Parts: sequence; structure tokens; C-alpha cells
Amino acid sequence: MPDYADPAFDMEAFMTPLDPAWTEPTDEQLQDFRKQLRGVAAALADEISTRDTSPGGQHEDLPVRTTPDWKLAMLRALRAVRDEAEAMHEEYARGAGAGGVGYPELGAAWGISRQAARKKWPGAVIAVNPHANKEPIEFTSFGGHARVSWHPEDGGWWWIAQAANGRGADAGEETTYDSSQEAAAVAGAFLAANTLPTENGAPA
Repeated sequence: MPDYADPAFDMEAFMTPLDPAWTEPTDEQLQDFRKQLRGVAAALADEISTRDTSPGGQHEDLPVRTTPDWKLAMLRALRAVRDEAEAMHEEYARGAGAGGVGYPELGAAWGISRQAARKKWPGAVIAVNPHANKEPIEFTSFGGHARVSWHPEDGGWWWIAQAANGRGADAGEETTYDSSQEAAAVAGAFLAANTLPTENGAPA
């Protein structure tokens, strides 16, 4: 355990997310986890089952867990597992986001895309890198103009641009980017593809 009282202890470095943060669980680890999870759920099912499952009870020597009613009790216990998992993933996703983790990492941990992660945990990454500059960025390129801005409700960057040939475009309602540089690169590519034509018809 770190010695927080040690003057040499660097809390900022300690709280910096490791990369990678986790490794894929092995088949053996998953098998052991399933066994433990089943055991926890079954213990709750035993407690809430209307059958007497106590030691010395009338069904002590009978396979109570094979009865349809006990399986219903197990199903109810698994609902509690599901509900708890739902609450936990929200808590830990937002905790990771507040600590500097982005949507790509959250999505990878949950097995979904970064866009899906942004929809699943909207605003979870608002606090990512609180010292970063969140001011809008405007630039002119290829005769056009673009603006890149931070969207806190989506936890990402968005762009809008007007090209030299008069065409306008933006990132779209469903799209934000994890860095201003990424959004600016896409906006710049749009401006480059929509310059004014020259006399021979080719882009300027």
C-alpha cells in the first residue's frame, strides 16, 4: 500500500490511469468467476426460497435445488445480480471517466464502441483532463472556415465548417470526437475536399 504520508509520494502519478488498465481474463479465470457467481446467487435463492433448505429441515436429504420453485427463486436472485451489476457499471464507468479515462477505453472494457459507450454513459467523461483547454477552436484552411467546440453533454468534441465552394457541414448529431485535434482533422479534410475549382475544373 502506498505511503501517502511520505513527502516523496506522487499522488498525481499514482492516480494516472495505467495503459493497459486490464488484461483479458483467461478461460480458467472466467470459469472460476462463474462458479463463484453461481454460488452467491444460489445462496440468496436458498434464503428467499419458500422451501425449507436449512440443515436438519424436512428437505435436508432431498435435491431441493432441482425443484421448479427453487429455480424460480434462483431466477429472482439472478435479477438481483443483474440490478446490482447495472448500478455498479454506472458507478465505475463514471468514476473512471472522472479520473481521466476516455470513451474508447470505457467502450473497450464493456466490449462496445466508443460511440456506444458515449450513449450508455452520457457525460461520464466530462471531467476527463480538467486542466485541458475546452475553449472553442476556430481556423481557416483551403479558403474555408471551421469551428471545433467541446460538447459537455456528450463528453466529446464537435465540428462545423463552411468550405470555400460554399458547402457547409458538421460532425452530425450522433458524432463527437475524443480530442479537439481529431475533430479538427476531420473538419480540415472536409475543407480540403471542397475548395474553389480552378479554370480547368480541378480543385484549387
